[in-house]
Amino acid sequence: MAVEIVQAGASLERALLEAARKIFSTLAAQPKDAPLTIGLCGGRSIVGLLTALERESHQQPGDLLGRVQFFMVDERLVPLTDEQSNFGGLKKLLFDALVNQGAIEASQLHPFVTDDIQPDFGCASYAEELSCFGGRFTVVVLGVGEDGHVAGLFPQHLVLRNEERAFFSFKDSPKPPPARMTAGKALITAASLSILLFLGEGKRAAWSAFNAAGTSTAECPALLATAAESCVIVTDLAG
Repeated sequence: MAVEIVQAGASLERALLEAARKIFSTLAAQPKDAPLTIGLCGGRSIVGLLTALERESHQQPGDLLGRVQFFMVDERLVPLTDEQSNFGGLKKLLFDALVNQGAIEASQLHPFVTDDIQPDFGCASYAEELSCFGGRFTVVVLGVGEDGHVAGLFPQHLVLRNEERAFFSFKDSPKPPPARMTAGKALITAASLSILLFLGEGKRAAWSAFNAAGTSTAECPALLATAAESCVIVTDLAG
């Protein structure tokens, strides 16, 4: 477990480019026959990193990009065409550009499709889909919320007691919409690389809790990401 903090200083763009390069170097360092997966979150914090990833993708060999499978770390239980869909946001900000440039194929994209007929809304099926590519995230990207949550793992919430190794759904999210699916703790901690984004003054309290001695993962779930093999934290908050 290695934790690196990238302070944005005067240039957040440069810090995010550094994180994007770390993502691609981690992917490139995997064995040639190993599945490559990236778990991406939704939310505002990730927008700048998506721009950096698209920019850095032009510097990557085609055989590397062609191996990467993109999954969701969390999703709202809405149709993919709904404006609240995390995948829909990622599609507009990153995926469409990569597909249109021929950098990746549409088949490399793995949206979570809500299945209202299933009690788990399709989480077991999504876990099976991930299992076809190693059953884990090589890289997981997580924006940190004002309360210290990552993905759908909210502080002091019953979701943190769920030991499902892959994905699960719940209907009482503290943030709207209430019905969501999320990767479980095991998927986040098993990543080769986790990227944590503490961006914006609104994350000041979460950043302070994250750095305070004795803070538990129940109080600040973002701490789960530090259990990955390597963790890179990008922040524009000093101290």
